[in-house]
Amino acid sequence: MARAIHNKAPPVATDRGDRRARTGDLWLDGFFPYRLYRASKKLQLRLQTRLRAMRMNSSQWRVISVLKAYGALSIGEIVEATLMEQPTISRVVARLEKTGLVARRPSTRDSRMALISLTAPGVEVFKQIIPAALRHQELALNGIARKEIAQVVATLEKIEENIESSE
Repeated sequence: MARAIHNKAPPVATDRGDRRARTGDLWLDGFFPYRLYRASKKLQLRLQTRLRAMRMNSSQWRVISVLKAYGALSIGEIVEATLMEQPTISRVVARLEKTGLVARRPSTRDSRMALISLTAPGVEVFKQIIPAALRHQELALNGIARKEIAQVVATLEKIEENIESSE
């Protein structure tokens, strides 16, 4: 059973704006999707400062990261890898293309499709941001054994498989 984390829950405010005792049952403290969202959001917020300094938003970083990880991809493949909406990906790619961080070329497999890839400047931007991203990850995983981290990753992969198989 999940343990309640009473001191980590958001404060409850009165009309005066001060803190008061919680009267709820704290069910969210053990609700996995809520805990996962909070952890993920906190990681993202920490990285946003670095991204802003590079004049980049988190959507652009996600696309650059996916292209660095998987190579040239179609818009549809980027959508699948990032779980972002297709119109958003199209706008992000257009902006990255305009700034010279990605390039578009026709696919040799399907003439109706274009493949998006990182340019040399795009790879350089990735290299400038990845140290901060890795530092944020390191801070988040501080005190957690490699074996435990590997288990969490494996568990998350299984969760994704479960979700996909139930759709």
